[in-house]
Amino acid sequence: WMPGALLAGEAGLPTVRLAISGKTAVEWPMFVAQEKKIFQKNGIYLEPIVIRGAPNTTRAVLSGTVPLGRINPDYVITGIEKGAKVKIIAGNVEKIPYDLVARPEIKLGAELKGKTIGVSSLTGGTTLMLHEVMEKAFKLKQGDYKLLVVGTSPDRYAAIKGGAVHATFMGPPFNFRAHKEGFAKLASFSEILGPIQFVIEFAHTDFLRSHRDETTKYVKSSVEALRWLYDPKNKEEALAIHMKSLTSTKDSAELDYKFLIQELQAFPKDGSVSKAGMEKTMELRVNEGMYKESRVPSYAEYLDNSFLEDALRQLGPRRQ
Repeated sequence: WMPGALLAGEAGLPTVRLAISGKTAVEWPMFVAQEKKIFQKNGIYLEPIVIRGAPNTTRAVLSGTVPLGRINPDYVITGIEKGAKVKIIAGNVEKIPYDLVARPEIKLGAELKGKTIGVSSLTGGTTLMLHEVMEKAFKLKQGDYKLLVVGTSPDRYAAIKGGAVHATFMGPPFNFRAHKEGFAKLASFSEILGPIQFVIEFAHTDFLRSHRDETTKYVKSSVEALRWLYDPKNKEEALAIHMKSLTSTKDSAELDYKFLIQELQAFPKDGSVSKAGMEKTMELRVNEGMYKESRVPSYAEYLDNSFLEDALRQLGPRRQ
């Protein structure tokens, strides 16, 4: 998914490349910033690059191939602990909009014992969340079910439709599509896990050092888009952007707006990383046995808040 030719006047702007793992409603603020030309107004041109699968998206930034990325923080924390030169610079989604969905013949979570669940990777991130959901909601431990790596939300939707897995988890619009088609919703991740940092913005530290200005402009544009998206007077235009960016129907866009913007309020209004959300991420890592022999670090050690602070200073307070 590469943008078309740069429009006149954009060619002279510095291009900022961003790795994302797929195109879903979670990217709505970015679609807004592109469609409303917020990045250009702030002096950069954003080039999003879809790299399927969370581990691959993370690797692209860890290796310096793409300077900025957007992914679940667990992958980034693991990278930093192994010596990777990256930092989390802002929050993106602080409540997890996933439902655990099963094939129509499965009516209860307990029936997933011995069954196969589709995931994006065998370890880290959303898989850690899945383990906690399975244990808390259905008293099923890790050995009680099988995992199959099938990819991101669109791939997981295809896998459950095609019968490759008995259950999987997905966010909008795929969860709503699956419900409509008769698949069973067994659990809501956000109800069971509470606040958890689902997606963060992160960058290679070499890029942060050499491109401080562009990084701040990127964060500033993202926060502007978030504020715009949450303003009720922009609802109709926001729906139109959803429909254009995801080739969705009005009904689908309405469902996502109600769920993500009005009810769950999944995006942080000021682009910040959620303290409660990141502490939950660290708790899942502890539960997975990652710090048996060592001190549990504070999430703040993986964070560089200075770009967000600069961006918020430049933007001024949000109008209520």
